[in-house]
Amino acid sequence: MSVWIGVSPPSTLLQPIACALLRFTPDLALAPESIILMDVTASLRLFGGIRRLRAQVRQVLAAFDVAPAVTRAGAVAFAVVSAAASGPAAWMLARSGQGGSALTQRSWLRAMARAPLSVAPPARPFVDWFRDLGCETLADLRRLPRVGLKKRCGPALLDWLDQLDLGVSSDRGAGTVGAMPYRRLELPPEFDVAFELPDHIEHAPALQWAAQRLILQLCGWLAGRQQDVTAFTVLLAHERRRKQASSAGRLLVDEPTALPITLGAPSHDPVILTRLAQEHLARLILPASVISVRLKATRFQDARTPSLDLFPEPGGTPQDHAQLLALLGARLGAENLLVSAPVADHRPERAACWTPLDQVSSGRRPASARGGSDAPRGQSLAAQPGIPCVRDRLAAALPRPVWLLDSPIPLSMQGPRPCYGTPLRLASPAERLDCGWQDGGPVTRDYFVAEDESGICYWIFRTQADDAPGWFLHGLFG
Repeated sequence: MSVWIGVSPPSTLLQPIACALLRFTPDLALAPESIILMDVTASLRLFGGIRRLRAQVRQVLAAFDVAPAVTRAGAVAFAVVSAAASGPAAWMLARSGQGGSALTQRSWLRAMARAPLSVAPPARPFVDWFRDLGCETLADLRRLPRVGLKKRCGPALLDWLDQLDLGVSSDRGAGTVGAMPYRRLELPPEFDVAFELPDHIEHAPALQWAAQRLILQLCGWLAGRQQDVTAFTVLLAHERRRKQASSAGRLLVDEPTALPITLGAPSHDPVILTRLAQEHLARLILPASVISVRLKATRFQDARTPSLDLFPEPGGTPQDHAQLLALLGARLGAENLLVSAPVADHRPERAACWTPLDQVSSGRRPASARGGSDAPRGQSLAAQPGIPCVRDRLAAALPRPVWLLDSPIPLSMQGPRPCYGTPLRLASPAERLDCGWQDGGPVTRDYFVAEDESGICYWIFRTQADDAPGWFLHGLFG
């Protein structure tokens, strides 16, 4: 059985709400008399059934300050959300103002008995004649003889009634939505939408509701095009004011405040995008009051189908980690959030640096990471006689420690063996590092994996300098 949802929003909000509702189904059309029709048959399982889906549709309407007709308190405008087994039936329920669901034969007959006759467009020219016959509802109309109706009102009225009962259009063709002769909502190639505020707003956090409206439209646009956004910009247009620096004293328009927002991972989730926008707006200080908000998608890409693992990682997916970094950057400032970045240097203490998150997000490399080093790669010496074989867990390659000390610690000697609590035993061949001559910090070291009497492994090196030979501890293995 097909399931259709009909929505009758205010005509001024028809296009924005329709764009936002694309998040639930691509089979969406703008029907006559400001009705939005959606074929949600294929979306029921994804959104948890018709009840949960209708609840989410109402949440979208609430974001546009549109409440269901049954709860009229505290809203600027009202709408009707209906569900039926066919598009024309959902249209009739929404147009008549009944709402509710008519997915069974019994509920459909009750809806027909409550629907006024004027809801049928082909019957409107004959409303007075039908009233004289005592016919006031669609149920009364269906009980009249079909032959007489066809002679007096033409075949259009009968065809309209058949569409209500069967959900089959008499004019199928290309570009229909299911069995409805309505074209799907066409989306622009780029998303750039502005919203005029009803009043001047002087504090940025008060703009969150306006940004949420635009983000819902953006998410519907992304879902309709099967794409994810990676970056978007919120532009705040300010009111005209008189600048003191102007010699002529004429009114000038301030430049809009641009608020670029970059996501840690591509997404079309309105919850994630709204939260990022709220965090950026909470830190923003407006130079003047705002009269309109504009949202523009600057970077987007084709959406990837999420893969569900049989045993998901307990710590979250890489997308979750990227979204956390983006949220922290929005709350603390990307310049205050430092991440580790690799540096082309063979010296372990200089092989990485801390760089602001915004430089990593924009693809810029830190100054210490540019240019690189022309030093030769670290050379591994051949295994020296007398050195024990590498243990099984260390035999695959010359490992690097998990914990690198801030500065090497000198080790004492017990005979020919270095000591760190207990005498250490070399458990790997030497790894020679001979570099740093290009920037005035030359080092010549032989690194080893060493093991103490309790089996704990350390990363130590032996200097080759004539003035300061010795052994040093540089890292600890987990």
